[in-house]
Amino acid sequence: MTNGERYISTKDQERCGFSIPAQLRILRDYAGKGDLDVVKEYLETESAGKAGRTAFGQMIKHLQSDRAVTEILVEKTDRLYRNFKDLVLIDDLEINIHFVKDNRILGKDAKSSDKFINDIQTAQAHFFLNNLSDEVKKGQRQKARQGMYPGGRVPLGYRRNAHTKGIELDPERAPLISQLFELYADGDKSLSEVHQTARETGLAYRESGRPLARSGIDRLLKEVFYTGRFKWNGTVYQGDHPFIVTQTLYERVQCAFAQRSNGKTASRFFPFSRLMTCQSCGKTITAEVKKCKYTYYHCTGYGGFHKVEYVPESVIDEQFAEVMSSVTIPNEFYNYLNTCLKSELRDLGSSIQSDRMQLELSRDKIINDMKRIIQKNLDGHISDNMLGEMQQELQAKLNAVKFRLANLSAVIPAEYDRAAKTIELSHHAESLYLRAKPDQKRNLIKTLLSNCTLDGRTLCVTYRKPFDLFAEGIKSDEWLGN
Repeated sequence: MTNGERYISTKDQERCGFSIPAQLRILRDYAGKGDLDVVKEYLETESAGKAGRTAFGQMIKHLQSDRAVTEILVEKTDRLYRNFKDLVLIDDLEINIHFVKDNRILGKDAKSSDKFINDIQTAQAHFFLNNLSDEVKKGQRQKARQGMYPGGRVPLGYRRNAHTKGIELDPERAPLISQLFELYADGDKSLSEVHQTARETGLAYRESGRPLARSGIDRLLKEVFYTGRFKWNGTVYQGDHPFIVTQTLYERVQCAFAQRSNGKTASRFFPFSRLMTCQSCGKTITAEVKKCKYTYYHCTGYGGFHKVEYVPESVIDEQFAEVMSSVTIPNEFYNYLNTCLKSELRDLGSSIQSDRMQLELSRDKIINDMKRIIQKNLDGHISDNMLGEMQQELQAKLNAVKFRLANLSAVIPAEYDRAAKTIELSHHAESLYLRAKPDQKRNLIKTLLSNCTLDGRTLCVTYRKPFDLFAEGIKSDEWLGN
């Protein structure tokens, strides 16, 4: 009677359809017939191709400490090892290995031909593992090219649909992340200030509920996934998931990072600094403090281009207030616009619903086509190569339809909300500006105006759309025409 141990690897066998109870039954029957006492059974959960496995290491330590154990029972070679490092560890123990399914025993006195066969089987198992890894990577690359994210976990602001497994927006966190990008894009807020805003808004990880650290905000603002793309193995792909921020906003944030890394940040906050350019030379208007008390704005175009004039901040502030008054729409037109918006929203909703029905019909047709070509392949009417090409083409079409469906649901509320906020902002522009803090005034100016120049002491502005229409309507008093 000889002492022995049984060793079983679980993940590989489960994947290949071999149940663990069946493995145990084979090995226990073998031990009983061979009059072997089983000292311990080891079930390994890690791949046999990986050196340093937990259960395998525990078994080696046991065999090294208890020399009375002289036998190992294992189903076959690739259940014990698929790498040569583990093979050498077993050889150094000078024990007998029973490969039950192969009906072969390998020990120090085994024939050279048996050892040679074992080496070949180990090499084959190692090759199979490497080839499987290559196939997995190839499948992931193909998936990425089709716009499907091959990874598992998705960044904060997204979630996996429990039924379709597709990527969709997290309605609670996605708007907060968009807000953080907007805050940092202008370059006025530091990363610490954006981090504080994130804490105040309650932005936290889904699973743990833990708020993001400052370093987490840094990684979040550099994550390309939020633009609807994703990076996989060093390559950026266009994804089929919805975006949270536009590519333009993302690039503005990266520029803000670059400017801060170059030290291009002001030590003191001036609400109108870098918002205006000089009418005469096109240089930036900057600010400085005189007598430790008074703030003046002036052109940075030194060098004799023109006489530099210093304009008090109060003069600039008063002119911006007048600009806000010029774009503030009266109550009667404010009510008229809201009525029109609600009417257009109803029409848009009907159009969106019609588009949704058409897209769902297209999706169902593609899925049915995919089922048909599989059946044709099974019936022998089309080859495997043709099946693969047709599946790839249909999958690309299906991804495009799914992408349009995923983003269709956000069209109505996003468009309506943007228009409603625009009208609301224009209606209250003057009162908001007069009550605003300096940093809020700066944000309001950036929202309503696209270009501001200073001609001596006179401010000239260009309105962003559609605020230019509001300003023109107020000026000409022809509301309906505009």
